[in-house]
Amino acid sequence: MKTSIPRFLIIICAVVWSLGAYASTSSQVYHRATTPAAEANSDKPLVVNNDDKLCINKTNELAFTLLQKQSQSEPYKSFTFSPLSVSYALAMTSNGASGATLKEIEALVGTSAAANSFYGKYLASFAPMVEMSNYLAMNKSYPVNQEFIKSIKGVYNAQVSNLNFGTTEATNKINDWIKQQSGGEFSDIIKQTNVNEIAYLINYMKFKAWWNGPFGQNLTYERDFTNDDGTISQVPMMFQYFHELYYEDNKCQAVSKKYAGGRLRMLVVLPKDTKINNFLAAMNADEFNRIISGLEETGVVDLSLPRFSTNCNLDVREMLLDLMPTAFDEKADFSRLSKAHSYINHFTQDTNITVNESGTEASSVTVQSFLVKAMHTQFTANRPFLYFVYNEDTNAILLAGQFCGAAR
Repeated sequence: MKTSIPRFLIIICAVVWSLGAYASTSSQVYHRATTPAAEANSDKPLVVNNDDKLCINKTNELAFTLLQKQSQSEPYKSFTFSPLSVSYALAMTSNGASGATLKEIEALVGTSAAANSFYGKYLASFAPMVEMSNYLAMNKSYPVNQEFIKSIKGVYNAQVSNLNFGTTEATNKINDWIKQQSGGEFSDIIKQTNVNEIAYLINYMKFKAWWNGPFGQNLTYERDFTNDDGTISQVPMMFQYFHELYYEDNKCQAVSKKYAGGRLRMLVVLPKDTKINNFLAAMNADEFNRIISGLEETGVVDLSLPRFSTNCNLDVREMLLDLMPTAFDEKADFSRLSKAHSYINHFTQDTNITVNESGTEASSVTVQSFLVKAMHTQFTANRPFLYFVYNEDTNAILLAGQFCGAAR
């Protein structure tokens, strides 16, 4: 069976970037503190309960929401992002939220308790394909609640620092952490810390895996690629004859290619005779699961897939404004984060991915910061009022009067 890629496509790194093909299968991810025993079990399915399945489904639903929003905003541009990292960051943030703000976050990732349990399991069993680390940078001027720090350190194994925000030293400290975790791939992500920011909450992910059956290096040639706007461009096209899981209906073709040494796969979805925006508009977590469930071995697949690299900066805050309306303005309730009233003023993700003959390498850094609400009381003297000039030591009144508007 021949499966070529002559036109626009959707690539979904199933199980890594979208957390799982379906709830009964889940990614194994590597944490820096993993043990040899954990690495040896990297090909064993992670056991998940009903709460875990709900977290997976919500993360996948969020993945397609973000896919659709980004595709609509830049319809002819390649992009990539990690929905797992976004959901992971939100799960951490849920530990500082209360009231309506907490409900908004839990609608996207599941209850705070369930998310903590779910991602805690991941931290304990992440396999060699993915490195993951978290960082909480706190402003010394605004004490952060100890229970929040305990959750971020205990459940998410985050490194914690107390810094003098608003200084170059604090900005450099945060950027140095990101640079160190990413091996220099990401630098100067934070432009300048603000004296009125309470904290930065950062998640870093690194994915590197080899194909179970690599493409031949000498079989990659320049070939035509039909762009979504109808123009033709040349791309380096990889070729391979291999046994792969395959799916096809009247809307699309799909192939699922396995990575070696674990339970991760890449799902490539190729729409038939439609703009990718139109196809993506009908995609959701249920449709994704339906395609996954329909995959089957149909013999040798003659697969043609571009070799490519994509870099993307995602404004997560802008994309979540309608889903978390209180979290991003002064109505936010992050009272479990700090006594100082704050809201999320910055939420971005930078992601890079490279797909080549040997496998896939991708990395992502997701950054949130929390800004103290402007503390002011409004006083508008737009109706009749009294006024007094007095001595602040004795309260002795020097002048008194009332103002009832312009003379009439």
